[in-house]
Amino acid sequence: MKRPITKTVISLVIAVLAVPCLRAEAPVNYYQSAVGCSDEALMTALKSIIYSHTTLSYSSLWNAFTTTDTDDDGYIIDMYSDYRYLPSQHGASASGIGQGYNREHSFPKSWFGGNTPMYTDLFHLYPTDISVNSQRSNYPFGECEGGTRITTGSYTAKGRLGASTYSGYSGTVFEPDDEYKGDFARSYFYMVTCYKDQLPSWPGSSQLDYATNGYKAFSTWSINMLIEWHRLDPVSDKEVKRNDAVYALQKNRNPFIDHPELAEYIWGNMQGQAWDGSGSTVDPEITAPTDGSTINMGTTTVGNDISVTIPIKGQGLTKALTVSMTDNEYFYVSSSTFTASAVNSGTALTVTFTADDAGTFSNVITIASGEASATVTVTATATSSGDDPDTPTPDGNATIETWEGCETGGYWTDEVQGAAWLWDFSNAGLFAQSNDKWNDELGCRFGKTATSSITMLEDVTTGTAGISFYAATYGNDAAATLQVAYSTDGGNSWTILGTTTLTTTWTQYTFALDLSGNVRFKLQQTAGARLNVDDIAIYAPKGSITGDVNADGEVTIADVNAIIDIILSGGYTTAADVNGDGEVTIADVNAVIDIILSAEE
Repeated sequence: MKRPITKTVISLVIAVLAVPCLRAEAPVNYYQSAVGCSDEALMTALKSIIYSHTTLSYSSLWNAFTTTDTDDDGYIIDMYSDYRYLPSQHGASASGIGQGYNREHSFPKSWFGGNTPMYTDLFHLYPTDISVNSQRSNYPFGECEGGTRITTGSYTAKGRLGASTYSGYSGTVFEPDDEYKGDFARSYFYMVTCYKDQLPSWPGSSQLDYATNGYKAFSTWSINMLIEWHRLDPVSDKEVKRNDAVYALQKNRNPFIDHPELAEYIWGNMQGQAWDGSGSTVDPEITAPTDGSTINMGTTTVGNDISVTIPIKGQGLTKALTVSMTDNEYFYVSSSTFTASAVNSGTALTVTFTADDAGTFSNVITIASGEASATVTVTATATSSGDDPDTPTPDGNATIETWEGCETGGYWTDEVQGAAWLWDFSNAGLFAQSNDKWNDELGCRFGKTATSSITMLEDVTTGTAGISFYAATYGNDAAATLQVAYSTDGGNSWTILGTTTLTTTWTQYTFALDLSGNVRFKLQQTAGARLNVDDIAIYAPKGSITGDVNADGEVTIADVNAIIDIILSGGYTTAADVNGDGEVTIADVNAVIDIILSAEE
């Protein structure tokens, strides 16, 4: 289908044609003389290739920007603000964003003495908003938290000024936005390479330290930061086009745009190796934690938490990391995913351990990105004071012919604020078990404070509903009083169903009532200290639809998936035992499929 030519299309064509198209790719074998070199010899070879170039006049830069730094619509690409400047809108002064752009020496002229040819070298000169350029001044590029970001009306700076938070430097820095950090890093790599021989005589700055690091030019903290920026913000199409456009004017190129891997051979993880010119980059890998290492978290008492921080560091990663564990019964992680950029720049994983009984525990944690992976074994030991109740062994999976199963979540509390509701279960047509994260006995230790409650609500048929659980006081704490209540109006009003006094001995308690409609249950501690509750079960008459395992009122493929989940977990529910043979197997999956197919005939 032919698309109509609109005024917008015509305007775009005119805008593109109005900008001179000066593009030129690198000649064949442009970098050939650098192949086989490493470290300083590589840097010297690159300098010899790019140093001799056409020196532009300062006044000619305005016209140069129309070919090197304009977008497809003909507007200036401003790396310091979101204002869209026309090429004609350059100026000398401004009091806010949007009042003109000027010529920014991203590598400040005071660092190299303001001499030529550096003064007009387009590879570090960019058109930028006057106000933000003035704020940046000659402060080094860096990273800061908070800082000052200029705004004028609806226009915002692409960068902020503040105290450095990057390790190794605490002075004032200007932090550009992430989208241009790699651009500036490669501009800096170009400058110290192209003008390698002049470096010893430059006035310098806190970002440069030739006296300490020699040909590498930069201070150590700056090397670390710039190589990170280079990795996290890869070469963009904008940079490629600009490299070609500058080459058309100056007759030299930025090798770190043409071959990004060169930065690794001079400042990064390929130092000491000869560059083969192939364009290969560093292989993605996880450098921390050390693959196969073991971390001992230490010892804690039963029921208390201990944590350990595991540094995570990678290089060359482009895919997000995922964290998984072989067993998450006692070990919990602060996050299950990390972005590639966070890992490349360095981040941390917090592992927390909590056990409900004594013993030594271990877990294998896998950190993987799809490109690289590392595993670390984490160990921890829990000790008991000797006065905890024995681990309960109630029949938490007891099956009742007229009930069906599902799982709900548990909630932890630990502050003493007097009597308060601890748990709220609402259930109908279901047999529910608490399924908290502390232990596979399906138990939970309570404190005495009300917190958010867990609820389920569903219509039930006339019959008996109830709640059962095992409970005991914790350790040597005084006897606790636990109250059970129910609601038939969605929690607006509650009726006490029963009260029991707990001791240090695990005991099963059951409370039941006859009803028709909806029901909610709550457990309320009214006296005493800490207590344990385990294997909470809530039940009510189930529906009459055979094969409706998930109790949604119909038999669908979702019920097949529900049976498969029960088989994989080794559990049992009456609803899932579709063929009534006393176990949940693949035969029940087939039975549900038969029901679905027969309904479609």
